[in-house]
Amino acid sequence: MVSDKWLRDVPLAPRTTWRIGGPAKFFFAPETPDEAVEAWSSARQRGIPVLVLGKGSNLVVADEGWPGLALALSDRMNKAEWTRGPSGNLRVRAQAGAKLSVLAASAVRSGGAGMEKLAGIPGSLGGAVLMNAGAYGQETAQVVVSVLACDAEGRKFELGADECAFGYRTSCFRDGEFLVLEAGLECAPGEAASLKAEMERHLALRREKQPLELPNAGSLFKRPQGDFAGRLVEAAGLKGFRVGDAAISEKHANFAVNLGHATARDVRRLADEVIRRVRERFGVELETEQIFL
Repeated sequence: MVSDKWLRDVPLAPRTTWRIGGPAKFFFAPETPDEAVEAWSSARQRGIPVLVLGKGSNLVVADEGWPGLALALSDRMNKAEWTRGPSGNLRVRAQAGAKLSVLAASAVRSGGAGMEKLAGIPGSLGGAVLMNAGAYGQETAQVVVSVLACDAEGRKFELGADECAFGYRTSCFRDGEFLVLEAGLECAPGEAASLKAEMERHLALRREKQPLELPNAGSLFKRPQGDFAGRLVEAAGLKGFRVGDAAISEKHANFAVNLGHATARDVRRLADEVIRRVRERFGVELETEQIFL
């Protein structure tokens, strides 16, 4: 028996930045880490697949939807507690559903350095930890001190940053065997006015260079070694390339956008065709950054 707290057939498209995807068979928004652990372990032990939802900013949900439980952390599990360390470092203990951009802006206002370039990333803290989200040379791993998670049986454990296997857009949480519940972050002391100026400069760069006016999920491809995905896609003549209503942005060649009625199949076919053409032209195998369900 599934929990009577779980909702059924909840649309997921409005919960992703792509605005794409069908419904979840089951849906639950926990309020506390304990509720999240209970739902996660209960589903896993019953063989029900679990989709952990933050802000849906790096996710392409299948047109058919999700056949298991969508565990929505950002709805209610988004609390954060700030403290100041004896050396002046700014510390925060935040739940996985907290919005990364809100945490970054709060750090900047309080004179905490190390997150000012992350303020434009629209995802949750849990997602940022899972994929070591980053921008303009800053990465989430640079400010992580510890991560509270649980395994499939619901056993909680805490890892230090050096135990999380952080790498470029990855961590030990990426394979989905563990659920991120909370993270502790620490920012070095900084001057609030200069940090705010730096944050606003990078937010302006995003608005100038990225197609924020259309539904998308950020960078479509990971950065290939020694090069940039956007440069390769543009050099292959693929700016504006379109499959259905999914298209490579004319503004930034490593962004794909939803022109209005794109499907998950459109996005998958678009990505696969771009990968094929870049491989044929340059001998480079692009890898998608976004998670396709």
